[in-house]
Amino acid sequence: MNFIRKAVKPAELLIIAGKTKRVTVKYPFEKPILSPEFRGSIEINHEKCIGCGACVNACPPNALEFVESSDKRTLRYNIGRCIFCWRCIDVCPVNAITGTRNFELATNDPLDLYSYIVHSKTKCTSCSKTGETVKMRKYIMQRSPVTENYINNCPDCRREKFINALSVRKVGFVAK
Repeated sequence: MNFIRKAVKPAELLIIAGKTKRVTVKYPFEKPILSPEFRGSIEINHEKCIGCGACVNACPPNALEFVESSDKRTLRYNIGRCIFCWRCIDVCPVNAITGTRNFELATNDPLDLYSYIVHSKTKCTSCSKTGETVKMRKYIMQRSPVTENYINNCPDCRREKFINALSVRKVGFVAK
């Protein structure tokens, strides 16, 4: 009895396969079916990006990273390292990063896997250290206009000036 079942099973499978038709897609010649939840590579809008680094901090495989120089801060996106988790999209404060459904990323040239966004850095008027990017400074000004007195300073000088101003207001002299 077991032998007969083993002999009939392939015939049953052929009948079932004949009813359901072909379920695979001939990929290069036909477009694949992608679900709405499918995640592909990301695109970074260089006009919106302020160079804050939130995406760099949130990226688990370090596909997004900053390359620092004395007067420039470059955001480098390595598509070959990206796991398409889209955490960078969630944390971007200015919505400069968008997700695509693009998954055809193969290339013969490894340099095609990188994209760059270059930001200019600002200099502190007090200590001449380079600080945040120019776009980041504008973003800070839009978000909190109270910082006009401190905006041309680096974060350390801002903190010091703020504490000095607060101590003059509360105590009457600068505490050192």
